[in-house]
Amino acid sequence: NIGSIYNSYQDEILGNVHDNMKAKTVILNHSVTCKLYHGRTYETQNLLEMVGIDRQLRLSIILQIVQPNGIASIINYPRSIDTYTRFLYFRYQSSIESCHTDLIKRQNLDKLFKTDPRATHVITKIIRGIHAVIVIQLPHEEQAEIGILLERIRASLEHKENNITVTSKDRDLLNRIISTTVYSNIHTLSEITNIYDVWQKILQIRDKTKEHSHLVYILSPIQPINLETTDNNANNTTLKDHDIANFENSLLQKLSKLRVLNVRLYHELPELLQDKLEEPLTVARQSFLEIKNLYNNVMQQIGDLFVRLRKKEVEINSVTETLDSDVQHTIDASTRRLTSISDDLTLKGNLIKQLENTGFEYYNAAKLEINENSNEQFVQDLLLKNNYNKLFFCATDHLKQQSSKQWDTLYSQMIKQRQENRELAIIYADFTYTKWNLKEMIILPSKPQTINTHQSNDEYINILLLGESGVGKSTFINAFANYLRYDTLNKAESSKPYVIIPVSFVMTINDEYDEEIVNFGDVDSNEDHNNSGQSVTQQCRSYVFKLSNEKKLRIIDTPGFGDTRGDNQDNVNMKIIFSFINHL
Repeated sequence: NIGSIYNSYQDEILGNVHDNMKAKTVILNHSVTCKLYHGRTYETQNLLEMVGIDRQLRLSIILQIVQPNGIASIINYPRSIDTYTRFLYFRYQSSIESCHTDLIKRQNLDKLFKTDPRATHVITKIIRGIHAVIVIQLPHEEQAEIGILLERIRASLEHKENNITVTSKDRDLLNRIISTTVYSNIHTLSEITNIYDVWQKILQIRDKTKEHSHLVYILSPIQPINLETTDNNANNTTLKDHDIANFENSLLQKLSKLRVLNVRLYHELPELLQDKLEEPLTVARQSFLEIKNLYNNVMQQIGDLFVRLRKKEVEINSVTETLDSDVQHTIDASTRRLTSISDDLTLKGNLIKQLENTGFEYYNAAKLEINENSNEQFVQDLLLKNNYNKLFFCATDHLKQQSSKQWDTLYSQMIKQRQENRELAIIYADFTYTKWNLKEMIILPSKPQTINTHQSNDEYINILLLGESGVGKSTFINAFANYLRYDTLNKAESSKPYVIIPVSFVMTINDEYDEEIVNFGDVDSNEDHNNSGQSVTQQCRSYVFKLSNEKKLRIIDTPGFGDTRGDNQDNVNMKIIFSFINHL
């Protein structure tokens, strides 16, 4: 309020000189400032400057000396600012409140200063009004049409035009805006998330000065009091403007890089990756938190020094040396490294999207839990799991970059095979994040193997598993695979289960017979665990086990009978089974 005392060293209001100090209010007739900014431009590089906050206060916010609120909170905008970003800025000064000189002088300010030596200034005038910036994220399509509407809204706010016609098509266009975030000195405006509603609210309250809020404080120094002071730069520093400007730009660059990383790691990449590559993303986030903690500690040190600089207790060199310290160099190097990692994850996310759009499944081979000593045949066995209906394209980011033409050839080859056989599942096995060294890009199995083989059935012993849904046919095949892999029960118990077919079943535990769901294996489109009472296995699949050099055992898993879909489904399943064994 008028008469509040202020500490300009730390940009904080300390309290009131007098609770009942009388002030007069004058209604202003100032023109409105309303601008529309497009994307990242010179004007939007420094968001705090764009909304009219003076440099000393901007530095206090950047250095975390004060916490931003109201319109200054735009510094925490959580999205990337790009070509699809728009800023609608509105500023309207409606009244000025001030106090007579003699009333201030009679408050014994000298005595007050001795009581609280932090006090440097007193608020002698307050300008009230509406101050808001609306950050709008446009969709990639229909930018031009929405842009025309935003310009109409801007002109309406600037010229106080309430009678602009908005058609249903216009409203539909505005509703396609991806996000609308409002920062304002008026709390009710900051809560609105729709551009049309913000527009109407500003028009509604523009002439209701009681709903306006503080916009500018004009400060006067306590010794001597001077009510004609209009300079908002109240800090007692002898720093030259170009020194402060360079200092602010350096701080903003560092802050901006961390803001970009934060948006990428916590918003853009999760949306792009869709729960894939969770481990690399988690590791990147942990690195970011370590960098952020270091950054906050350095900003705390610089902030403390800057307050002392304002008090003229230290020289500017003390601040710049901390900004150029070994810790800051470590932060810069770590930030560059993490930016490179986030770039790679963004490229990987776009690759996954491309793969899925062309019929591939993406598989992170790190899930195989193989190491640098793993045998190549062992890796292939883990990946293929004796399944003839899948084709794996094995590659790494390094191999893709090193031999891009070969990658394109193999990629096109697999798409062609998929077009020729719609039953074939094509999978991109990404070995980038494994410890095992994939020496070259390959397609597995290396030779086309299908259930329609021309090899003599004399080589195979065929076993067809039939039974009710849930009786354990798939579980038996998993168990059989583990019997062959491990020589003793002790070895099986101490090792990770070998899962050919993903399984999910309920077990009762403890004396209370509580039920617990047990899951093994990765998601497989042929195994549906989501519909209770129905067969989990959807189609027939064969699994081949080598018994000797001459003989192989082929076990055929089938959909279960007697599920909740009735006799018709049993007839469908029988046709599926007969069709499958007729082509062996």
